[in-house]
Amino acid sequence: MRHPLLLAFVAMAIGAGGCGMEGGEKPEPSISQAIYELTRAVDETLRKSDVQGDAVGQRRPWPCGREGRRAMSYGYDVGSKNAEAVVKNALAYWTARGLRVVDDSSDRSMNPSVTLAGNLFELGIYAFPERGQVWIAGNTVCLAGEVPEDWRDVR
Repeated sequence: MRHPLLLAFVAMAIGAGGCGMEGGEKPEPSISQAIYELTRAVDETLRKSDVQGDAVGQRRPWPCGREGRRAMSYGYDVGSKNAEAVVKNALAYWTARGLRVVDDSSDRSMNPSVTLAGNLFELGIYAFPERGQVWIAGNTVCLAGEVPEDWRDVR
């Protein structure tokens, strides 16, 4: 062995590098953060849409099936004179802001819809032109943590 000190230095550098990576991991997001992002996305979609009438948000638990974790859903069923346009406009708006397209059925003649996904939630916009309504709703992914106080009544 011609360079034992060099070999020892390389071994220490590799070992220290591996340990440093462990400490740099990001903590898992909380259900609170996911709920915040979901409600922001649903409410922003509602504000940007051509909807009429009173909109009352519906909050519900979402099936999770993982112990110590929860998921929630949030959405509105609202009236619209042009439900198809609400779907297409939401698709353009959110894809421009980085959400992934899960399902694009916005060109369907009957009940067009789109499903989009962020890192912590899915967002769906469903048109019912024959009824003049749009359903704007989403759900969080399953996460641990405390639910925000104003969501603690959701069962």
